[in-house]
Amino acid sequence: MKRNRLSLLLVLLLAAALVLTGCSGGGNATPANTTPADNTPQTGENSDLIPAVVGYWGGTCESPIFVAYEKGFFKEAGLDVKLLKITGDVAVLMANDELDAFELTPDKFKPMEQGLELMIIDSLHKGCIQGAAAKESGIQSVADLEGKKVAAAIGGIAQIQIASEMVKLGKDPKKVTWLSYPNAQMEQALDQGEVDAFATYDPFPEMAVQNGKTKFYSNTFDPGLKDTLCCFIGMNKRTLDANPEIGKRMSQAFTKACEYLEEKPDEAAQMVMDKGYIAGEAALNAQLIKDYTWIAGDKKTVDDSFREIWHQIARAGALEKAPADLDTYIDGLYVQMVSFMGEH
Repeated sequence: MKRNRLSLLLVLLLAAALVLTGCSGGGNATPANTTPADNTPQTGENSDLIPAVVGYWGGTCESPIFVAYEKGFFKEAGLDVKLLKITGDVAVLMANDELDAFELTPDKFKPMEQGLELMIIDSLHKGCIQGAAAKESGIQSVADLEGKKVAAAIGGIAQIQIASEMVKLGKDPKKVTWLSYPNAQMEQALDQGEVDAFATYDPFPEMAVQNGKTKFYSNTFDPGLKDTLCCFIGMNKRTLDANPEIGKRMSQAFTKACEYLEEKPDEAAQMVMDKGYIAGEAALNAQLIKDYTWIAGDKKTVDDSFREIWHQIARAGALEKAPADLDTYIDGLYVQMVSFMGEH
């Protein structure tokens, strides 16, 4: 397993120049289109549907994508959607017009600041990133991480949030040895003693907790984190510029999907498991779906979360030249990066 032992400050500075993968991110292999066979381009009575490609990695928090597809909410909103299993760089996919939308996580905020042509068009939910530690490590919270080895996506939102929380507690995140592993291999690294803890997107941390590990961090439950959005609808800016209507329709479909997840979490979990979109077991994913707050069409929540996340990024030391007036700086980024087309 490849590992990275750079200090937090260095890796965050480097990560600012990179386009990172998002929820349950993968490697650099060629993306594989895993759209079910019945989602072919529409003709005849459905010829007015707008075609769109929606990407996913395979995390529990991406359930709105799978629900909107399987329950026909995309088509009801006037979209002919094809699903794409993302295994590489979303910037390359967008540049090649192979990707129109996906679940955008704050990992993309720095690349967007530096020119990645993505826009936030709506929210999806709060919660979905957690951390698990070996019981023998003695780690109970982020306050216990100094001197420990922690697996997390380098420059990812889990690392940034953990570093931010450590700073608030008077701890030094540079005293953590951060290691990089694929999500699916993090618990194995923990079991083999290569790391003391790991943090990433569900279902992987919750699966580890079910196997006897200790949950030490959770933006689903932790005060100061649980009220902030962790996932948004991200769209290719070129797609929106060419046809702004697609953003409105995408938001409509995801709003229905979020409502379905709130009302029928068990059915949704069983459906996405049966279709093979998510790892783990249906009961576990159902509980995670119930734990999250699914929310779309709430502009204030998007505003507040966007600002709070940037404060986390600054607190973690990932703004190389943090402006004295941080709030004014964030306001400028908001205008550049958020196109809230889903106001209801």
